[in-house]
Amino acid sequence: MTATTLPSAYRTKVLNETWTNFSVLRHGAFDGVLVTSKNSGTHWLKYMLAVALADTHGIERPRYFSENSVRPYIGWPKDAPVFPELPRLAFSHTIPHRLADWGWARGLAKLPPYVLAVRHPMSILASHHAKWEYDIKVDWLTYLEGDPGGTKYRCDLYWLARFWNRWGEVLARHGESILVVHYEDTLKDPRKVLEAVDRHWGLNLTAASIEAALAAGTKDAMAEKVDPEAEPNVLQNRKTSLSDLFSGDALEIYQRKIGELFRHDLGYDLLSLPS
Repeated sequence: MTATTLPSAYRTKVLNETWTNFSVLRHGAFDGVLVTSKNSGTHWLKYMLAVALADTHGIERPRYFSENSVRPYIGWPKDAPVFPELPRLAFSHTIPHRLADWGWARGLAKLPPYVLAVRHPMSILASHHAKWEYDIKVDWLTYLEGDPGGTKYRCDLYWLARFWNRWGEVLARHGESILVVHYEDTLKDPRKVLEAVDRHWGLNLTAASIEAALAAGTKDAMAEKVDPEAEPNVLQNRKTSLSDLFSGDALEIYQRKIGELFRHDLGYDLLSLPS
């Protein structure tokens, strides 16, 4: 399937996001921006960084690992600073404007170094459906077919394709300013990832603060830090294996959509189960 034969609703969505999403212009106010695909360990990574920042600068830690609790440390781009002693950091799921491609525009906008945190799409889709099935109320195969216009789901293969392709384009041009973090690598060695983010953003985290963040970021420790007012199921456990979910018709749908929609892989073998 060529670009011109993709669903018109999808092509319209891509065009609108690429040329009318100016949120990237807010990023110049920050020392670093964490951009993540959805369901990619965002709460976990942000919480560990927030604990390390708090301990390094001698301020209180976030009470919970929820988005609202962590926002004073790593907030939305529109948030005002809460702790002036901290470096200004933001997070987003944004799909950036074409301005992010052009060196002269990046310079004028003073775009900061980015950390791009992603996860294998199979895992994202499985996690997202398990987490939000109560809300979206569609079966697994229907969900995999996705919504080209981007109105039915918070995240599906069409959203992932738009995110993967735009950040793949920016990465190809400006890779020196973007640290790509795979969720799977964070699982294997969270210390290595925290230290890499520390160097990339120049945070100067103390060794003790990184140790504290690793301890706070264990599953058992985070289970004690669930925000009672946050959205449900952040620590949901998917009960069906990826190999079972991506078999038969489901695997055919997934591989067909990957071939039709994705132009960049962000370092993954997209057609195979994650290792």
